[in-house]
Amino acid sequence: MIVKCLPIDSALFRTMYPDHHRWQLNQHLLADVADSLRWMVWSKSEDAQQGRGRPEPIQRPGVKSNRERVGTAVGIDQMNRFLDWSE
Repeated sequence: MIVKCLPIDSALFRTMYPDHHRWQLNQHLLADVADSLRWMVWSKSEDAQQGRGRPEPIQRPGVKSNRERVGTAVGIDQMNRFLDWSE
């Protein structure tokens, strides 16, 4: 190894390990601040009073969202055929 204890934000480290995406502490803290602000704004909205539309946190590297995704987007023609709607 060329350099021992290479910091992960160094150019050499990023070149040697291009798929290694790791945030520094300041990036995690900024994402937490942004998530908190978005949640505070949402909490005062009409959507929050109805219990819907809660903002999703900023995606962190290596962490999967715990929200369930259902279905896939389809075109209007395919949806009309699925619903058996004719024009």
